[in-house]
Amino acid sequence: MKRHVLLLALALVAVVPAACGSKGPPLPPLRPVPMAPTEFAAQRVGDRVTLRMVVPATSQDPTAPLTIARIEIYARTLPMDAEPPTLEQLVRREALVASIAVRPSAPEPAGDATAQPAAAILAGPPDPRPAPGEIAVWSETVTAAATNAPPPTRAQQARVAARRPVWLPVAPSGLVVPFMPVTLPTRYYVAVGVSDRRRPGPASAMIAVPFGPAPEAPGAPVLTYTESTLTLTWTTHDVGAPVTVVETTRGGDEQPAPVVAAPIIAGTWSTPLVFGVERCFVVRRVIRWGAMSTESPTAGPVCETPVDTFPPPAPTGLDAVSSGGTEVTLLWDAVTAADLAGYHVLRGEGAGEHMQQLTKEPVTALQWADTTTRTGVRYVYAVIAVDAAGNPSALSNRKIVERDAPAGK
Repeated sequence: MKRHVLLLALALVAVVPAACGSKGPPLPPLRPVPMAPTEFAAQRVGDRVTLRMVVPATSQDPTAPLTIARIEIYARTLPMDAEPPTLEQLVRREALVASIAVRPSAPEPAGDATAQPAAAILAGPPDPRPAPGEIAVWSETVTAAATNAPPPTRAQQARVAARRPVWLPVAPSGLVVPFMPVTLPTRYYVAVGVSDRRRPGPASAMIAVPFGPAPEAPGAPVLTYTESTLTLTWTTHDVGAPVTVVETTRGGDEQPAPVVAAPIIAGTWSTPLVFGVERCFVVRRVIRWGAMSTESPTAGPVCETPVDTFPPPAPTGLDAVSSGGTEVTLLWDAVTAADLAGYHVLRGEGAGEHMQQLTKEPVTALQWADTTTRTGVRYVYAVIAVDAAGNPSALSNRKIVERDAPAGK
């Protein structure tokens, strides 16, 4: 009897580990969250702060489909000499200042591709929300006086207590005096992507926007142009000081990004032009610290609508061939001009001091026949080039043709 009981107990012990390793029901799928917003940057102009970021285009789990409904912006303004907040102190409900809705990614087109334009028209105006992978922009007006600092942690309190003055020499006496570094009132920002199930992803890098004096504005910018190039020039109090140039409209609607990413120190910037199209620009002195920039008051806008008043080059190589009749054929070399419309033939008699245009419309060929000559008359010919705007070139070389009278007369 005891033998049977012992065998049964051993059998049960052997079954229990096997059951522990067996497969149970499938676990619920993970709830994906978006990656952190990238290229997070801040721009302060006066008391206006503008944030830019790229909307996450992938989930934190690369094998999971992207799900993102919005980007939340958290911000706190800390007073002078305060320690920077921790991420936990910043990403709190009371510090939430904005929520940027994200446009869902467009589905792949299905069916007849020719039907897509009609569907787009029926869909109404474009959706202004940024889509995954696109740039999102948000701005606010802030003041240094409105602080919402959280209670400091023990580590922050310890760092404040451990601060020591820096000893600096004072010229010209050479005396060494203590100087305590001062941290200006600063506003801190982070951005967090949130899934359509309200699950937050990781936070972006934290940006610190200090409040302090802005740099001096540049002098009034000036726009000039040549036949192919529009050039903006400006001056700064400190020669070579970096500035940012932004294209705008006469009404002040600025583009979301400057004309070039890096600050310009040359005092001039050029771009190709299109005649008849108005271009407007503003210029601001800029100081950058990593992803943060502080800019001066705006200089501008300055606007210009280029007008084509630039003639093409003068034709060259004009020659004439006179037949036995009354016809004179003129030939010349081609003119190189992007907007060339053609050529006009001019003719004068005698000394050729007064020349008249013979062609009503521009001639596109490189030759033209004058069939209105008379015998016994001395003719002087020249050719001009004209462009699409009607600008005439200078005269070509002149060509003289003598129409001798018939023998015996």
